[in-house]
Amino acid sequence: MNKKVLIITGAGLAIGLAEALIYYNLGKNSNKEQFKFQVPKGKELLKTTGIVLATSVATAALSSIIEKSLESSENLTPQLVTA
Repeated sequence: MNKKVLIITGAGLAIGLAEALIYYNLGKNSNKEQFKFQVPKGKELLKTTGIVLATSVATAALSSIIEKSLESSENLTPQLVTA
């Protein structure tokens, strides 16, 4: 597996999971006066992690495709056509 894909997937997983936990806690604490940080347990945590992992892999794959596309278009050199 490409090193860049692993880096992008890992970074996406870390940032995405942190974002998911923030949204989770905003929802859990919406009707409470005092904010209390919580981490989902069991299946809910696994589902959240799975979704974030899937989107991180998709982001890495899309980034790789775009990068390869840009690299291949950079290698094109204009040719002077003479009649």
